[in-house]
Amino acid sequence: MPFFTTTRAAVLLLLFETIGAVCAQSSGSPYSAYGFGDLLPAGQTPQALKGGTGLALSEPFSLSFGNPASYAALARPVFDVGFNASTVKSTTDISTASRGSADLTGFSVGVPFGGGKWGIGLGLTPYSNVDYSTSTTVPTADGDVRFNYSGSGGLDRAFFGVGRSLLPQQYDSLGNAGMTLRIGAEFNFLFGNVEQTRDAIYPAFNGFNNTRAFSSLVLRAPTANASVMWQGDLTRKVSRDADNWRWGIGISVDLPTAIQAHYNRLAYSFVSINNIEAFRDSISSTDRLDGTIDLPRGLGLGIGVQNARWAIAAEYRLRDWAATSVNVPEFALPSALSASSTIALGATFTPQDEGSLFRRAMYRFGLRQTQGPIEVRGHVLTTSAVTAGLSLPINAIQTNSWLHLGVEAGTRGTTTDGLVKEQYTTLWLGITFTPWRGERWFTKPKIQ
Repeated sequence: MPFFTTTRAAVLLLLFETIGAVCAQSSGSPYSAYGFGDLLPAGQTPQALKGGTGLALSEPFSLSFGNPASYAALARPVFDVGFNASTVKSTTDISTASRGSADLTGFSVGVPFGGGKWGIGLGLTPYSNVDYSTSTTVPTADGDVRFNYSGSGGLDRAFFGVGRSLLPQQYDSLGNAGMTLRIGAEFNFLFGNVEQTRDAIYPAFNGFNNTRAFSSLVLRAPTANASVMWQGDLTRKVSRDADNWRWGIGISVDLPTAIQAHYNRLAYSFVSINNIEAFRDSISSTDRLDGTIDLPRGLGLGIGVQNARWAIAAEYRLRDWAATSVNVPEFALPSALSASSTIALGATFTPQDEGSLFRRAMYRFGLRQTQGPIEVRGHVLTTSAVTAGLSLPINAIQTNSWLHLGVEAGTRGTTTDGLVKEQYTTLWLGITFTPWRGERWFTKPKIQ
């Protein structure tokens, strides 16, 4: 077995054999050492605060990530940007630690055109994150040996999608919209790298050389997804001023992906004198081992109902990460992945169209539970979360721009078999900007 593969196996064994020490000294989640790191939920703040739902029902002034068909439902050009800040409490059977982080959740732009029949969306968003730093000490006959493990990096996703209304809404004299069918397709490009370092630090007085193994996995991949939205009247208006309910069904498909991978590794010995490292000798190295990592397809199904005040949706997403195939020389995933499934519920409520600021605000609620794809010691990690927040109109008279504020609270993992249970709280902040309807953005000029 190659030295680097042996070292990787030892890293993951020691990582959870000594999880108490890991938890106490970690700067990030030890679970990000698995797979391609922590897979981040896609979506800007408005979507995140309603549990991540967005397949069956969409909003006219915000993009629904993963649902390009919804781009055809945009009312005007929209610009979204978001931030979040998290605190995480990690607990094991023997210790507790806390950490914090703040991140940009990306940006997106959506533009309707073609008389409301077409819409495009584009942007950049994080896809996964790797961030861990752990240390543990193992006593030996020659003294204590300290093992240090760290990783950083992750993947980002650039996307461009187009949506088309095949059955545009046709309002009757009472305002019933009738049947609506939209389709969409999206091109994505995944890119990023994952870097990992493992050190074995021996007692200085015994004359041993320390060892270090470093690896870099560079990933690039074009991907694609598509979606369909079908909506209709659940009840019908009996007068012009009456309200009615509409139903919605959404289906999405993430196509299989072949990620182009470039793998580099280096192992060498060194000594440390007064905290100054001195190189001793190379153990092994390999430059640019090329290969592919094949990801399976993903499926999503959403259903929902809405009227002028309420929108309620449920979604189910599935991706069999266990079918991931790694074809990169001398590289293997730290452990097998499992199938991943997500169940989400989301709701929004708008009290009034006019009145005070908080009566015109949109209140958001959500629930989400995800199982997998990380599996540790036979335990498939489960993440459960609840979200709540509101969207405040910045200037409801001239624009449909919004300030989004909210919070997410959740748990992941278990303390069984020496694993880590993580309890987190995330504050979300987002801004959606649309031009004033008097500004002729993206409108073809005409000669009068």
